[in-house]
Amino acid sequence: MNKIDSVEIHTEKQRTEDDKKYKEQIKTTQQKFAALNQLVLRDLNNDRNTPSFFLYTKDEINTYLSNPYRYQAQLRNAVIYMYSASSHFRRIIQYFVGLTDLSYIVSPYNVDISSMSDTKKIKKNYTKILHTLDGFNIKSSFDTILTVCLREDVFYGTMRVAKDNIMIQQLPSDYCDIASIQDGVLDVSFNFQYFDSRSELLPLYPVEFTTKYNLYKQDTTQYKWQLLDAPTSFAIKCNKDILSYPVPPFVGLLRELYEVEDYKQLNLTQTEIENYALLVMKLLMNDDGSFPMDYEMAKDIWRNLDSVLPNEVGSVLTPMPVEKISFNHANTSDVDNVADAENHLFTAAGVSSLLFNNAKASSNALLLSIKADQAITYGIVLSIEKMLNRYIHTLSHGKMFKISFLDVSRFNRKEAGDSYLKACQYGLPMVSYYCASQGLNQSDIDSMHFLENSIMGIPDKFVPLSSSATQSTKAADSNGEAGAPTKDLGEISDNGEIAQERDEE
Repeated sequence: MNKIDSVEIHTEKQRTEDDKKYKEQIKTTQQKFAALNQLVLRDLNNDRNTPSFFLYTKDEINTYLSNPYRYQAQLRNAVIYMYSASSHFRRIIQYFVGLTDLSYIVSPYNVDISSMSDTKKIKKNYTKILHTLDGFNIKSSFDTILTVCLREDVFYGTMRVAKDNIMIQQLPSDYCDIASIQDGVLDVSFNFQYFDSRSELLPLYPVEFTTKYNLYKQDTTQYKWQLLDAPTSFAIKCNKDILSYPVPPFVGLLRELYEVEDYKQLNLTQTEIENYALLVMKLLMNDDGSFPMDYEMAKDIWRNLDSVLPNEVGSVLTPMPVEKISFNHANTSDVDNVADAENHLFTAAGVSSLLFNNAKASSNALLLSIKADQAITYGIVLSIEKMLNRYIHTLSHGKMFKISFLDVSRFNRKEAGDSYLKACQYGLPMVSYYCASQGLNQSDIDSMHFLENSIMGIPDKFVPLSSSATQSTKAADSNGEAGAPTKDLGEISDNGEIAQERDEE
């Protein structure tokens, strides 16, 4: 073998080794991204920390409410327990969470339109920021933030940023507190004493926590509480007017929930009493005071009768006349205390009881009540909006854009859509608003337009459906559909609603 051949073999061997190292690096990188894409909540094989919640007594709840700052942990645990145990409390929270569909649009931010000449770069950055927001899975994952805020008042979270998505990891509330506010967003301080007895959980948190926990171990006094890095860590609070401590928005309902259960027990007792009867067996006496029947025989007859009676009927043996005594409903109050207690519960929550037990519904009053409730949820959504804007403004491709959430829910989607559509018809640039209100994100507009027009050719294949816009008056009359269209709820008076119901009957 000559020298040249030896060099070529060495070069080929080196190339093979380099390719092997490169593949190993790629594999390691993919594993790292896979670990980021998977949010591990707990290691079930080494889980020594199980949550424990208690049903506090009514007196304990009154004590906690007397000093919410001191008993903030107890109040938080009480509402978490009630959220799991009470269907009434859960429905109220879920009702408020459902008062937004988290529709959003992305628009230019803090830029001079006249200086934006490089349209290709702007469109490229715009597409990138849309992909970043898609990575949050806002509509499917941010419901958790709303639920925690409406239940406990504060959601403490940190972001797990991966290549394709960004996951929000909830932090333990008992070891978090609000430290400062930056760009309108609340920052979080974390008590790293949390990991002293939970060191196995440390790998389940971002690397920042490991670094700061090592710092805490060097000085457990000075570094017990440390401010988490912004903008990846944040706090969302429902009651923004009280920042010193959390106050669950519906903590005042706890006492009413106990009253509902108390009245249910009273109703059950009352029903049992109403279904109870007592039979009295008369033991006759002669004029001289003696018994015409042998006493032992009378007891045997009474025992035979008592043995065949159901549990709801009692019997006694007495020398008095026989009669039936019933504790019927005629001697008790007709007031339904349970229904009254449930109505008081919803009233204390500030919502209409017609939403949950629709006995005397008035559509207009109900829609106005929903709009007032929607303002509470939208206030939390605006805090989420500030948190997202703070994050995307730190990205190189997001500095000139902002996200804006629409005040839209399933209850006012048609009203909002009609408003945006009318604005578009008058030339206002609100097509994105209309699409977002109907559930179509901006990132889907171009792709769906390309799919339906260029790929599927839907405009060329589909003929408009028959409607009042494509039919003549004569055709409409023959189908029996002439006349003004039926008005929806909120567009018709209460008397008109009653008239519609009569026509349907």
